[in-house]
Amino acid sequence: MKGQMTELVIRSYEDSDLQALAELINAADQVDKAGFATTLEGLAHDLADPRIQALDNVFLAESHGQLVGYVGMTMRQHEGHECAVAYGIVHPDWRRQGIGTALMKRAEERARGLKGAKPLFLDMRVRERVAGAAELAMSLGLQPVRHSFYMECYDLQHLPEPIFPNGIRLRNYLVGQDEAAFAAAYSEAFSDHWGSVPHTLEQEMHRVSAPGFRAEDNLLAVDQDGRIAGLCLVEFPKAEGDMPHSNPPMIDDLAVRRAYRRRGIGRALLLAGMHRIRHEGFSGAALAVDADNPNRALRLYESVGFAVKSRGTVYRKGL
Repeated sequence: MKGQMTELVIRSYEDSDLQALAELINAADQVDKAGFATTLEGLAHDLADPRIQALDNVFLAESHGQLVGYVGMTMRQHEGHECAVAYGIVHPDWRRQGIGTALMKRAEERARGLKGAKPLFLDMRVRERVAGAAELAMSLGLQPVRHSFYMECYDLQHLPEPIFPNGIRLRNYLVGQDEAAFAAAYSEAFSDHWGSVPHTLEQEMHRVSAPGFRAEDNLLAVDQDGRIAGLCLVEFPKAEGDMPHSNPPMIDDLAVRRAYRRRGIGRALLLAGMHRIRHEGFSGAALAVDADNPNRALRLYESVGFAVKSRGTVYRKGL
């Protein structure tokens, strides 16, 4: 039922809001099918990420005590500039009433308050299937600066076996052993990707502490000396109880370090991740890729059966 806004309050997130925020995110994802569905445990862990600082950087929109939208913001430090990356959602029944605008203005106000000596940009990442999000970004003066593709593959029954080159083997992540090496390998492998920032050991320790973390979903290609050559991280959809999944499992991250590229390791890791998804009983897989990926990733994904289903855009403005 369409909600009618007669009063709007924007306030900071509090720990007691967790249940209502999870319900909001899941209600929106049932309409948007954007893959943002979550669980209470998963959301609590996400909000505890040291980069987020939820009590300071997450804001809620309420109308007569009902949670109708939220926005969060993380600061990303680049070599020559900073980015305040905003994300959030408005309940489908409460859209087109200025709630998203009010939330984004609060996020922008917060970002301006954190501005240092470097140039600061406000970024908003938009999936085209989320109705009204692109129009909201443009109305606030943000302009498109980067595009991505959301891809899916539903032919997991005829996958070739992954073949790694001589001297490279596949293994699962080892919690308590791989954290530092993984953080370094991840940072290096993604360093030539647009918008990349270093992945710290603190962030990696937080990632592996997630309630749903499984070592077998984190695949590593290692050389004869045990050094990490590449990685493939598989993320299975989260849902509470009998709530249907909105998206297939994701090949969440796939990367190969520079010294090991052009040897087929990326393709082998991708296939290993797809086999992992099939092993769990899923019939499809999804991933997202930068439209201007410097390493011909789009061609690789298409070669194993992925096809573009929708697009995403990063909108930006200077503050």
